[in-house]
Amino acid sequence: MKKGFFDRVENNAAVRTWAEMTQREKAQNNLQELKEIWDQWNNKARQLFYLNYGDLPYLLDMKIDKRLFRALA
Repeated sequence: MKKGFFDRVENNAAVRTWAEMTQREKAQNNLQELKEIWDQWNNKARQLFYLNYGDLPYLLDMKIDKRLFRALA
C-alpha cells in the first residue's frame, strides 16, 4: 500500500511540474505576441490606447524583474 501511495505522489509531482512548465511557456508566448502587436501600431493608435488605459501600456516597454514586481506590490 505504501508503494502505491508514493507512486501516486511521484506521478502527481511530475504532472504538476509539466503543468507549470507548460503554463510558463504559454504565458511567455502571449507576452511576445502582445509585444509584436504593440510594435506594429503607429503613434496615433498608441496614443488612443494610452488615453483609454492610462500608464499601463508603458509597462510593455519596460524590462520586468523582481524589483519591479516588489515596487508594484
